[in-house]
Amino acid sequence: MPQKTKSLRMERNERRRKIRNSPDRRLRIVAKLRRLVGMTLVIISVLTITLNSSKISPNSISQFMGYFWAGIDDASVATHIDYQSENSSIVRPFNQGVVVVDNDMMTINTSSGVRLKASLGYTSPAVVTSERYVLAYDKNGNQAVLASSVAEASRQKTDSSILVATVADTGDYALITNESGYKTAVTVYTSGGKQRFKWSSPDYYFLSCAISPDGSKIAVTSFGSTEDAELEGKVFLRDLSNENSIREVSLGTTVPLTVGFLDNSSVAVIGDYATNIINQKGEIVDEISYTADDLTAFSFGGSELALAIHSYSGNARTEVYILGSRGVSDKTLQISQEIQAIDYDGSRIAVLTSSGLTVYNAAMRALWKNESAVGAQFINLTDDGGVWLIYSKQAEHVSTSSDTSEDLKS
Repeated sequence: MPQKTKSLRMERNERRRKIRNSPDRRLRIVAKLRRLVGMTLVIISVLTITLNSSKISPNSISQFMGYFWAGIDDASVATHIDYQSENSSIVRPFNQGVVVVDNDMMTINTSSGVRLKASLGYTSPAVVTSERYVLAYDKNGNQAVLASSVAEASRQKTDSSILVATVADTGDYALITNESGYKTAVTVYTSGGKQRFKWSSPDYYFLSCAISPDGSKIAVTSFGSTEDAELEGKVFLRDLSNENSIREVSLGTTVPLTVGFLDNSSVAVIGDYATNIINQKGEIVDEISYTADDLTAFSFGGSELALAIHSYSGNARTEVYILGSRGVSDKTLQISQEIQAIDYDGSRIAVLTSSGLTVYNAAMRALWKNESAVGAQFINLTDDGGVWLIYSKQAEHVSTSSDTSEDLKS
């Protein structure tokens, strides 16, 4: 135990002893009441766990601890996160903090300190996140580890090399592998690591996948040759509880780069030449086209998608569109500079350019800006209205009340 921590604990124990032995009767009564309340809470907790043990799962415990730590972090005034890595690392926003992954370790860091460490030992580490879970995997290797913000949920070792992965808010995750005897395969696992679905294909090269918010469906994209030797992109929509339920949608010559669910019955497929909104019936609801070099950035937020595309209109360098399950919204945002990163949460959009950070509301009106944000690699909107600026070795929290920020609402 560090000497400083030990000293603080000894000081707290000494203060409690003095209160219990205080000549002031009122202080002694308060001390006894505090002890009685503490014992009562412990008894109630034990009884609650005993009576509801059948309803308690690792997922529910993880969710409770997530709320607990969120309260701790919200109460913290810290605006800085430090993280170090011995070798080349991947840093991504996660759960009001960051997850840092390198060959040896995955670390979840928040303003209150290191939340979780998990050993890896990967040759080519990669990471994907959802709102509540992070999945680290060894690309072209055969290992993966799933964790919440407070604990490891499961580890997976595959027979075939992992190409790409995805994770849902439910903790279900999917691995696309280079399956022996097939072109590729996609396997869905529960948060506990049990296989719940597998599709091995002799015909398609799977490129990306996504699991619906409720964990009941999966969308899988592919790209390959048709019988006429033409290249064609496709997206498959499948019900995980019914292997016979499958929808196949052609994307033409568009190469699907990634796919994400907007809700439980519609997906957005982002491709090199177009982004398509597709419903569960396999119908293309709407499409927005562009050239391959014009796709700048995108961010899924709530039940919508923010899509940044190079603009040739007037002084605008980039235009941001909002897409939902019904198609492209009439809400657009024109930016006079190239966008380096965006983050969207369904009600606010944060835009990082070479001039700094600007945060807009859902109506695309500027709320505040921070010019000191120049140089950040990623940005992450926070529940308190601020933004984490994520650099290679540290993260800084800024908001409209920061000294370096300027309020634009007036």
